Amino acid sequence: MQRRRVALSSILGLAVGGFAYAAILLDFGWSPTRTAIQLRYASNFFDLQADALLQGRLDVAPGSLGIEGFVVDGRTFMYFPPFPALVRLPVMLVTRAFDGYLTVASMALAWLVFAIFAARLLWLVRSLIHPDLAVSRLEAFGMGVLLAAISGGTVLTFDASLPWVYHEVYLWSAATVIGTLYWLIRATARPSTWTIGWTGAFALAAVLTRTTGGLAVCGAIVLAALWAARRARKPGQQFRITRPVVLFAAAGLGPMLAGITLNLAKFKHPYMFPLELQVWSQVNEHRREALIANGGTITGPQFLPTTLRAYFAPNGLRFTDYFPWVSLPAKAPAPVGDVVFDQTYRTASVTATTPLLLALALVGTWFVLRRLRTPVGRLLTPSLVGAAAVGGGVLMYGYLSNRYTSEFVPYLTMGTAVAAGWLLPTLPQRRVGIRRGAIAALVVLTAYSIAVQMALGYREASVVGGGAQLHGFLTRQTNLSGGPGSGQAAMVARVDALPTDAPTDTLAIVGPCDSLFLATGDTYNPWALVESQPLVFDVTAPRDLGYGTIPLATVAGTIERQVNLQTRDDNHVRLVVTEPNSVVAGPWVGVYPGTSIRVGLSIRSELGHVEVSSIPGGHVALIPWTRIDADWVILPGIVTVSPALDDAAQALRMTIRRAKATPLPLCERLAASAS
Repeated sequence: MQRRRVALSSILGLAVGGFAYAAILLDFGWSPTRTAIQLRYASNFFDLQADALLQGRLDVAPGSLGIEGFVVDGRTFMYFPPFPALVRLPVMLVTRAFDGYLTVASMALAWLVFAIFAARLLWLVRSLIHPDLAVSRLEAFGMGVLLAAISGGTVLTFDASLPWVYHEVYLWSAATVIGTLYWLIRATARPSTWTIGWTGAFALAAVLTRTTGGLAVCGAIVLAALWAARRARKPGQQFRITRPVVLFAAAGLGPMLAGITLNLAKFKHPYMFPLELQVWSQVNEHRREALIANGGTITGPQFLPTTLRAYFAPNGLRFTDYFPWVSLPAKAPAPVGDVVFDQTYRTASVTATTPLLLALALVGTWFVLRRLRTPVGRLLTPSLVGAAAVGGGVLMYGYLSNRYTSEFVPYLTMGTAVAAGWLLPTLPQRRVGIRRGAIAALVVLTAYSIAVQMALGYREASVVGGGAQLHGFLTRQTNLSGGPGSGQAAMVARVDALPTDAPTDTLAIVGPCDSLFLATGDTYNPWALVESQPLVFDVTAPRDLGYGTIPLATVAGTIERQVNLQTRDDNHVRLVVTEPNSVVAGPWVGVYPGTSIRVGLSIRSELGHVEVSSIPGGHVALIPWTRIDADWVILPGIVTVSPALDDAAQALRMTIRRAKATPLPLCERLAASAS
């Protein structure tokens, strides 16, 4: 009965958390090969690394990592360690059909490892604190609720919204760290080659996933080794070296050495990354300013006042009166004091999003501190210290991002395991009112955290994905919370041109519904295109068409490109896209008297490009549309009709007319609700 009750509560709790996580990971559908953006940038990094490993190299193809690459002696390296790439190798050895599309599968597997070991950790800690108490139905229910909170109500669910390297690495970091802590407690309680070996294996995986988290748990293993040596001492000795002590030391120091060796091979330093050699540092002036201001690095205690406030402020969340009714704070955290950050993004605090787990983690910490000299205190202290140390690195890092709160998930999990193992077994002995109040609080706060993380993740996936994803999100927002007098209607603004700044969630209608934009609140990508009118021309030609070039339109992105119509004397025309250093030409198509062709320029916002095409003729080119200013802020480009169009067409006796505008239903609904 005991095992059945434990198993049932664990399965049901993880099923609830897993449902929330899977819904966000798969974008509320079935898309196991989806990527964060359609261009797959940053979703294929570990595939590139795995491919390099198969070729016996650590470096990847030059330029393949874009701004994230580190160029050392002419070779390009990832700063991410390679464990998630190693996970891909079994698939890539069998088939290469899924290269670039394995991130969702990898993040699903990482969650599964995390969930299994989180459940085992909770029940293991419980058995150590109350070994003689039977598991009651009430306790089993409470444990199941907490497992739902841990597996579905932390920032890991938010991370699932964007399947790319930046979030994938945190899923594997949480999984490998929690696995290490579980085996460390087992090994500390009953040292054996088996338990210590598994501890070292998970620690190695943690080091090869995210160095800071790996080093934190390696330090915890070394601490356990020191305690084991001290407990084994004889009278008059400080320490005694025994076989378990040696194994513990190897399990902690071995992965450390592996991480140092890897970093030396890539960056010629035991643990630092040469940020000055990253491509981003070469192209971004502010990164260089941040490095100079902070002594050649962006790590240090000077960032603590800002990061502590950003990651733990009680008001670190924003509630709205329109779907999904909760979002990240409207603006990125402002630096505290005279410090220069590399970059700062809108960031929700752990306190505001995960209050239940944070409160329980603090209670669990207090429990361990009170019992440091007891056997159970000695068993739990190394793991709790290691879990807390995982987040130390990000607290002193001059870069703020919501995903960085993933560093605190191991502490939340470990601390909650201690608090739950201490309090829940005694809950049936409490008064009825206390029991009901405690269970109600667990259920309500767990549901709150799951709902918050799902809402944050759903919006993030929609805004970053753009295109149909963003359009669908705002359509759903309009259906659920729009209309005259609504909070959404208050965010609608008519503008002649996009302002440089606008309140987060502003819905800017340019012209008479020529285009609709969303103000993202992101400093570095402030506007997201929701929908826009394509630029369409109907072209007819005389019988005796001659040679010539007619400028149709200009696409002003970072580089200005011209779309021209070339003609020749056999009544054939073609589209030509010119830029300073290249020319792209479409096929020649016939345009005879009494017939016409249609030329279109349509903004593909999910790609950040303008598609140039014709009927007949088909696709001609994708032109980069977005503009990147001197501060690397991404801004919408501009598509305009060439002022020389009419004169050039008249000279060739051609007729080129703008096609009638296509209605934009969502834009028109929003305009009507606002008016």
